[in-house]
Amino acid sequence: MSTVKISHPVGVGQINKRQDVKTVQSLLNSNKVITNASNSLVIDGFIGEKTIARIREFQEKIVKLKSPDGIVSPHGPTMRNLHNHSTSHVSMTFNANEKVLTEDMYISAAKALNCEVAAIKAIVMTETEIRGPFDDQDRPTILFEKHYFSRLTQKKYDASHPTISGPATMDYGTFSSQYKKLYAAMELDKLAAYKSASWGAFQIMGENYSSSGYSDIISFVKGMETIGGQLFAFVNHVKNTPVLLHSLQSKNWSAFARYYNGPGYKKNKYDAKMGRNYEKSLHQ
Repeated sequence: MSTVKISHPVGVGQINKRQDVKTVQSLLNSNKVITNASNSLVIDGFIGEKTIARIREFQEKIVKLKSPDGIVSPHGPTMRNLHNHSTSHVSMTFNANEKVLTEDMYISAAKALNCEVAAIKAIVMTETEIRGPFDDQDRPTILFEKHYFSRLTQKKYDASHPTISGPATMDYGTFSSQYKKLYAAMELDKLAAYKSASWGAFQIMGENYSSSGYSDIISFVKGMETIGGQLFAFVNHVKNTPVLLHSLQSKNWSAFARYYNGPGYKKNKYDAKMGRNYEKSLHQ
């Protein structure tokens, strides 16, 4: 069964990492036996009397504990019942007007991937924290990889178009130049160009369109136009790549970076960045 994980216990006298508290608050809100529109908890990540009271109410009415202690342990009966009695379901369909990943989106993804919300946030923070999912023209954020284009076109354009086709380089140019490169490559080979860029909040390579749940590269690029489509792609790509799924669940950042960012991940210290961003996201 797919579940959302928390890193530490939440509740009375616990560490109460902010992201863990948010996760518990959201799961409590999704249980309609104890929560309705008039008494929903604010998903703020701060433990307080209302959240503790709701945990105890859930333990009394749903878990059937004789002595509710107001504590949700990562692997305890309260956490298991929060999943089993949650009315929320994993869905990658969201408001098309959303331009940022919301807490509900992260929790849906974490439930689908059986991991912590903070682990997914660490990926986004590492990939696009500065740029965001979309650029200032409302286009999906991209990074054009000229070595992909070179390989996908059998090096046909390496000599004539060295700025968009050739060996891998650490110099990608400015963020604003990425679409210029993409459009130039599209003039030569549209499908190869699309496959040679990484897209959206999670910077998934277009070449991975199939593992991302899309039937073809055109559908993938269309999907990148919405935040829901970007999240859908990430969840599917990770689920369809066992080494990524396992490393995300176990927070093995070096393994995740190796298969997500490529063998040169250590040059950009992707694994170290993910580890730091994971710790950072627990407190946000």
